[in-house]
Amino acid sequence: MGNRYERSRMSRSFTYNGVQYHPGLLAVLAVQLLCLSAFAFSPASVDHNKWLSAAIAFSLLFGLILSLGFVGTWNQFRDDIGLWTFLSTNPVESAIAIAAAGEALVILAKPLG
Repeated sequence: MGNRYERSRMSRSFTYNGVQYHPGLLAVLAVQLLCLSAFAFSPASVDHNKWLSAAIAFSLLFGLILSLGFVGTWNQFRDDIGLWTFLSTNPVESAIAIAAAGEALVILAKPLG
């Protein structure tokens, strides 16, 4: 059946390539990618559009929460599985962590004035 980490993944509800994901993960990732692409194509829109600013803030918040859980999960199973293997077997969680880091950089790179 596999190691302890593989058995713990069986409680999720969305299956992609044999790996099960919760639909909320996919929703957070979709909003993060939408916000990052909106910022990439129109960086001035963050200053003028309060809805885009709110979407970036909430997607960053949920992305950071999920990324913290992702790191905590790897920390729990790091004796059984290496970091690179963990990242490559969890592409959605890895993408959420990368997008959250990208959103944090966007917020930090945006001038306050």
